Amino acid sequence: MAGIDSILQVMYGFYDGLFQPLLAAGPYVSLGAFSAVLALIFSVIYWWLLDVERQQELKDKVQEKQEERKELQEEGRDDELKEVMGDMMELNQSMMMLNIKPMLATFVFVGLFFPWLGATYAPAAELSETGNQTYSGNLSYAGETAPVTVTNSSGIAVEVDGSSAEPGGFVSALGVDWQVAKFSESGSGGFLFFGGGDDGPRVKFNAEFVPLPVSLPFVGGVLNWLGFYILITMPLSIAFRKMLGVA
Repeated sequence: MAGIDSILQVMYGFYDGLFQPLLAAGPYVSLGAFSAVLALIFSVIYWWLLDVERQQELKDKVQEKQEERKELQEEGRDDELKEVMGDMMELNQSMMMLNIKPMLATFVFVGLFFPWLGATYAPAAELSETGNQTYSGNLSYAGETAPVTVTNSSGIAVEVDGSSAEPGGFVSALGVDWQVAKFSESGSGGFLFFGGGDDGPRVKFNAEFVPLPVSLPFVGGVLNWLGFYILITMPLSIAFRKMLGVA
């Protein structure tokens, strides 16, 4: 685990330096740009690695079988219907196999880039105990840091660069509105269980992107970086794939 953390820290440092000017433009601009570029890269990967002609051929055959199935159902020819259903299952399996190669290639980019996105837009500030139930550390974003102080006495209070809130509340620092996700006296793993660092006290933050009119299960009242990424990439991916002729 320590070896993985070391590799990730080197990778994070490289990305931080490379993309620092873009990160300095703010979370909306930077994550919007990353989302658009990744949507384009993933679409190009599918265009390059997917056998589009074979995929279309299989789709046409599936459509033919669907029409044949409908006719057989109306006529009550159950024996022939079972055979057609088996053919459709084989065709769908063949279509799934066509997507494996581009899917594996996109997983490579996900593994190389997404942990850093999580560490950037949902960072954890590692803390040191400075007094009785008092901890201090730093929140980092775009090459800058802001001091963090946590007081855990009658209740948990998190102060960041003069702005304070309890877990679930919001603070403003480094040009970003952050939700205080949680405070832990014993650290936990980072994004995707990697990059967790030491098992010391830490406070987890989530950059606020889109406030929601209602609180949603598993999402809350604010769209975080992953929700914002999905919101941007879904329509762009559809548009890019149509431009490239990849369904």
